[in-house]
Amino acid sequence: MTLFSILLTSIFCSAVALAQQTPQSLADAELPSLLPIYKDIHSHPELSGHEERTATLVAKELRATGCQVTEHLGKYQDSKFKPHGVVGVMKNGDGPTVLVRTDMDALPVHEETGLPYASTVTTNNDEGKEVPVMHACGHDAHMSMFIGVARSLAKLKDQWHGTILFVAQPAEETGNGARA
Repeated sequence: MTLFSILLTSIFCSAVALAQQTPQSLADAELPSLLPIYKDIHSHPELSGHEERTATLVAKELRATGCQVTEHLGKYQDSKFKPHGVVGVMKNGDGPTVLVRTDMDALPVHEETGLPYASTVTTNNDEGKEVPVMHACGHDAHMSMFIGVARSLAKLKDQWHGTILFVAQPAEETGNGARA
């Protein structure tokens, strides 16, 4: 069972009995289109506070599900950082509000996996030193699952009511994104 299907199962457990599509069938259907997104994010990691490309991709995917999207959220104490927070709002009538969150940043780590989509990215860190960058903590998988959950919830709007807030947090590794 993939992490994506586990996440969907937990979100939809109360709706499974009513659903014509099960969380597993939705996960199976989305997986082929989510793998290229995962590989793209994995091969293009960005350090904390520099998630511009990643935030743009997440915002685009949330818009495609029908979410109202706000980009560039946050305010850093250090003005050299631009805010890259993303929030998508999926409204579906009256009901509870639920938050689904993902993290977007990567770490200054050299990837040695040998995967065809391995990161070869290097960039300057905040001290100006050139460093390798990779998604070593699974944020690439988190974002792919996050997108899959948004797509699945959009497809199941006849089975839930309320508001879903999708929050993509930058700079999770440093803690600065949550403060911003």
